[in-house]
Formats: sequence, C-alpha cells, structure tokens
Amino acid sequence: MWLIINLFISLPNMIYDLVNLFTTSASGMNVTIGIANAVFVCVIYFLIFQFLILRSHQTIDFLKLDKVFEGIRIHLAIPYERLLKIVIILIGGALLIDAIPNLVENIYWFTEDDILFSESLKTINIVIYSTLTIISLLIMTNTNVVRRYITKKQTVG
Repeated sequence: MWLIINLFISLPNMIYDLVNLFTTSASGMNVTIGIANAVFVCVIYFLIFQFLILRSHQTIDFLKLDKVFEGIRIHLAIPYERLLKIVIILIGGALLIDAIPNLVENIYWFTEDDILFSESLKTINIVIYSTLTIISLLIMTNTNVVRRYITKKQTVG
C-alpha cells in the first residue's frame, strides 16, 4: 500500500522533472545529472515493483513471514486526568511555538524602525504576541488549574 501512495506522491514530481529536464536549456552536466537521477528513480521503482509485488511469495518465504506469530498486546490505559494534563501541555506548547517566533520577528522589525514605542505600527503586534506567550506559558505551567476548570465545566454543563 505504501508503494502505491509513494507512487502517486512522487510520480507527478518525477514527470515534472523529466519535462523540465528536456524543455529547459542547460549545460551538459545538468542534463547528465538529471538523466542519471531519472534513471536511478526508475530503477528503484522497478526493483521495488519486482520484489514486493511480482515476487512477493519469494520475499515471504525468504523472511519467513508465513509463520504464525503470537500476538503481543500492549494495553495503554491512561487515566483521564493524566491524558487531560498531556493535552493541555501540548496545546500550551503549540501556542508557545507559534507565539515566540512572531514576537521575536516583531521586536526585530521594531528595533529596525527607530520609532518610539507608542508611534510604531508594530506595537500592537508586540503586545499581542507577548500576551500570547505569557498565556501559553501559564497554561503549560498551571495544568492542574486548567484541568480542574475543564472538569468543573463538564460536570456543570
């Protein structure tokens, strides 16, 4: 199945590269590298197709995949409170990862402008992203408070 998915993902890219290779005028070295790359990709696809699809019975016999293996089950029983804490930390982390680069970018552009803080157009962005950074840090560090608030809202509503 992964072969088919990979084929549908990379085949249009390979066709685009081949068309681009023959339609653009480039030096002889670039054309040679492009042709070698296309041949290499075609050979890899042919080998995968040959051994995983046409001769799959030989691969199964070689790797002894027809043997019956006993199933090992892994039981993941995570308590609701712990799962909720993990989700809250992930949400806070995602907010933090989104806020910090934007905050740093706006501070950088603010320092490049040499304008007063109250006159700059970047002021509102700096305030918004610094507030978002603080809120996301508070969410991540106070997961018990947020968890209790969520569970209290669930029981009331």
